Amino acid sequence: MRTPLKSIAAFAAVAALAAGGVAIAADGATQVTVEPSATLMPGQTSPFDAAGVRAIRRGKPIPAGYRLVGQKVTNTRGIPSAGAALFFRCPDGKRLKTFGTTGDVGAVLDRDYVNHRQTWARTTPGKRGQTTTGIVYAVCR
Repeated sequence: MRTPLKSIAAFAAVAALAAGGVAIAADGATQVTVEPSATLMPGQTSPFDAAGVRAIRRGKPIPAGYRLVGQKVTNTRGIPSAGAALFFRCPDGKRLKTFGTTGDVGAVLDRDYVNHRQTWARTTPGKRGQTTTGIVYAVCR
């Protein structure tokens, strides 16, 4: 004979497991889209402060000689999580100086890229079920 407390506990455990299974089943695969973004040229307004490059400051004009090459990333995280692998190449013989982002997207660089013409970067996904959008910029000079 079961006591009411044991019955309630058993029912609660089954309900919790069932709800967890439904929540996991409701999550789909991660969806990542990458689109080119217009390169920001000298005279246009910088959308961020560039770490290590004092000439690039948010809200200020981009100085002569610099180019901000961007790629727009949209990531809807599901199961399993994934980010985008982005390839950047500076135009016209320019060299990479740093990177910056706008929006909710984050970027990670796994290699030494400073003064190289090209490199790979990867983006980080947001929380499960969340959609993050932003632009990753390579600062070239």
